[in-house]
Amino acid sequence: MARWLYPRLAPKDPIRALAVALPLLALINSGLLFAATQEGLDRLVLGFLLQAISAGPLLAFYLTALQHQQRSESIESVYSALLDTMAALPQRSEAELWSRLLASAVQVVPGAQAGSIRLRQGADFVFVAQQGFGEGVLGLRSSVHEAMTWHGDPLQWRRGQPRIANHADLRRVWATQTANYRLYERLNQASRQRIQHIRSTLCVPILLGDEVVAEINLDAFHDRAFDCRSIEVARQYAQQVRALLAVHRQQSELEARIRELEVIEALSGALRGLKGTSEITRRLVYETIRLMNSEHAALLLLDPDGEHQRCYAAAGMFLEIKDTPVPKGWGLGWAAIETRAPIWLDQAHLDPRAYGQFKHPPGAYSEIVIPLLNSQGQPLGVLISARNGERAYHERDVRLLQIIGNIAANALERVRAAESLEAEIAEKTALLELSQMLGDNDAALLPVAMEKIRQMGHADAIALGVQEPDGYHLRWLTGHLGAGARGFLQKPLPLEHPLVNLIPQEQAFQVGDTAAHPLLKPYARVGIRSMYLRTVLNEPELKVALALMRLEPGPGWGPAEDRLLEGAAQILGALLLRLERTRQLEAAYEGALRAIGLALEARDRETAGHTDRVAALVEQLGRALGLSETELRDLRWGAYLHDVGKLALPDAILLKPGKLTLEEFCTMRTHTHLGDDLVRNLPFVPLVARQIVRHHHERWDGRGYPDGLAGENIPLAARIFAVCDVFDALCSCRPYKTALSPEQAAQELWRSAQSGHLDQNLVKIFLKTQGLEAAASQAAD
Repeated sequence: MARWLYPRLAPKDPIRALAVALPLLALINSGLLFAATQEGLDRLVLGFLLQAISAGPLLAFYLTALQHQQRSESIESVYSALLDTMAALPQRSEAELWSRLLASAVQVVPGAQAGSIRLRQGADFVFVAQQGFGEGVLGLRSSVHEAMTWHGDPLQWRRGQPRIANHADLRRVWATQTANYRLYERLNQASRQRIQHIRSTLCVPILLGDEVVAEINLDAFHDRAFDCRSIEVARQYAQQVRALLAVHRQQSELEARIRELEVIEALSGALRGLKGTSEITRRLVYETIRLMNSEHAALLLLDPDGEHQRCYAAAGMFLEIKDTPVPKGWGLGWAAIETRAPIWLDQAHLDPRAYGQFKHPPGAYSEIVIPLLNSQGQPLGVLISARNGERAYHERDVRLLQIIGNIAANALERVRAAESLEAEIAEKTALLELSQMLGDNDAALLPVAMEKIRQMGHADAIALGVQEPDGYHLRWLTGHLGAGARGFLQKPLPLEHPLVNLIPQEQAFQVGDTAAHPLLKPYARVGIRSMYLRTVLNEPELKVALALMRLEPGPGWGPAEDRLLEGAAQILGALLLRLERTRQLEAAYEGALRAIGLALEARDRETAGHTDRVAALVEQLGRALGLSETELRDLRWGAYLHDVGKLALPDAILLKPGKLTLEEFCTMRTHTHLGDDLVRNLPFVPLVARQIVRHHHERWDGRGYPDGLAGENIPLAARIFAVCDVFDALCSCRPYKTALSPEQAAQELWRSAQSGHLDQNLVKIFLKTQGLEAAASQAAD
């Protein structure tokens, strides 16, 4: 009796245990003596006291030794069970490992009838083994907060101190802790109501470093089942779990490092030799899918304006948002950029920050978003990986995607630097080509220049507007615009129109979608959806604005395009200013030369208006021949100056009313080379005009003067002028002849060509421009 009673009372109070066991032993012994001797009561009491005094110490020593012997045997059995369990674990899978270890603990720990092990996975604790509750418990998750409140003392929980909770303690935890009550309900349902029968628990937090990484929970279905021995034995198992987790963590970290090295090698090899952002982003998404073993991936990069991210490459569900701009502040990508840290979501489909324009919204999925930062720590964009299902990623996956993101950021920074350099070289080359192209003061270069600027700005059409007193007038338009848009642009833009105030003096004004701008909606209605305006010239004598137009809405013109267009506008403005000043100078020259021609006409008593009429005729014939504006100007100037050599002739010869003598005629013929000598000293007079002055009396058959040139050896300008001069002379009244009708003059002109005086081909073209082909046919008949 004493041997059975003492071990159960001694752990709590050895003195009390001895006080109970000793009288019980003496009473039983005295009873036996009394029954045997039938002596008196006083002798019995005296004997009882003598036995207690003599036997007490011996009995206490015996019972204590007996208890130590039992405890040693218990600890030996624990170690034996642990050794057997640990010896069997290497041959087990991870799931079997925890189950076998828990089964041994339930069997060996005094008082245990059931139990569970939960491990830290990410931010949660997950049940990985159970005994006595059914397989439905496995995989259930609980938060760190729930684990601490289940323990009851957060500070002791963080220190790894065990705790025993009996039925009253459990009822208080479930009643006061809402989070644990919800966990209790989930566990009770998963265990088919077994949880509700628990009356006593032993919770042992397991530390690895300074972090609680696991818990052993041992349960009993009767109250006060656990004591100090239970804690001591449970700690032995906790030490083994700690050791296993340490080994497991080392192995996992080693495997993760090896995997990371494999990913670095594979991804670096995959990206080697790739050029261009588009090519690299597509390959990065493909490799992310492959290396992360995920179903979905996307790579978004910041637009140059820094206000949008754009999906450059995608796979899986993200294909629906490819090329879609994501405004600043929207979506998980912007959240990752703002925090400069990864975002890991086990239930991404429930996160309110998620941004998507999915036609078919995905089901439950997990997502990791990694910000891509350049070498200066500035954001380039984000890399996203997503897997179907909740809680599909682990912490090692986040680290792995970070490595992929670092390689991606380095590759993108490299290729973007190369693209930026190439773009800068291309920009400078394009501007140099444009500058060289527009180096001459030739208005004929303007169409080519405008087309090149249109291509630089990736526009569908380009226009130049010139400010006049009543508003801006369209002076040049080229590109792919419909009739409605062309007709709309032909209308002058009044100076009081609000849009005129938007034409900037220094910076460009642009709108990516004209339909969204109140002043530009009329442009959107005729099909012009994007517009770029920049001042080309703002001089007192000339104000010009450049407009580029696109038929589709978009983000507008980026900084690189704007810089290029700014340089092109400066070059174009310089050309337009030179052309305008040249035009003004040429207008002054032309006025002076016309005045000379009119003065010569008056002195020579030519029919009034001959100079202007011949100048108009040579311009008509020159246009029919496809000559440039500069060549037409030279023809006009030559027409004004053709008889300038007569200034050196005496009036007696020039104004003689009768027929000239042979000597006088020879003097008259000198006016051609005299005129050439005069204009040779005028640097602004072009060669074509000089050719008219010298050679307008040459004949097709070579019998003309002063040089006797024949056929096509006679400069074209001189041949053109000769045809027009003869025709106007035939149609004019002179002192020695009457004026012919245009039809008669045409017939005579054709006979003159046939006789060898004029170029027949030019005469045919001239008569066609005058509508007199029929007259020439009659003359031929």
